[in-house]
Amino acid sequence: MDLPAHLNAARRQCATALEAALADGLTRLQVDLRFEGLRWPAVAQGLCEALQHQRRPVVLAFADMGAAALARRDFGLSAAQALTFADLGAGRWPDHAALCVAVTPAAPDYTAFENACTALGENPVIALNPRLEDAAVGIGSVARARRRGFLALWRVVYGLYPLEQAALAYAHPGPWRLFREDPDGFRLAASLPNRPDGDAMDQLLGKSRPGAGLAKAADDLLQQVG
Repeated sequence: MDLPAHLNAARRQCATALEAALADGLTRLQVDLRFEGLRWPAVAQGLCEALQHQRRPVVLAFADMGAAALARRDFGLSAAQALTFADLGAGRWPDHAALCVAVTPAAPDYTAFENACTALGENPVIALNPRLEDAAVGIGSVARARRRGFLALWRVVYGLYPLEQAALAYAHPGPWRLFREDPDGFRLAASLPNRPDGDAMDQLLGKSRPGAGLAKAADDLLQQVG
């Protein structure tokens, strides 16, 4: 896996990783694109199109009715193709659908999203850039129960993480790849069987202090392709 130069390349890599994970029987799949400024409905719709090329009918799911309505308008989707977490939790799952892409479920949506996934049973769900950890819950018993239960079900299938003068990337079935930013671009620094922590990445990169970041790669990935 090379570090993608633009969003289209990332989308293709992501779709390939998702198809491999689905073939392996995974049903709770996480996609992380940790960049600011992405238009998430457009990213989700592009991912749906890539997956539908593999003959997998996809439903988009959003936290609220407004976001679902905008997706229907902007992408010409039917009411059955863009739903809310509450819709899914109430059992409104289209008969034609093969899998669900949940767009950026966040901590305030935790209960609705968990209920939706419970109602979907074994139907595959792709969580796009989820942020379900709640700082207000902290490290108490509720947070520990969530991590042992619902949150523990999810597996990162595709991820791009900007770092200080580096990037971390993953595409199922692996490995994790750490890239170093050199003057002429990004170079592979290490391939690892498991996700490295911050100290391990600093050691592999030979870093003693933070650098300038992944600004150029982030700008490239933000290019929206029609």
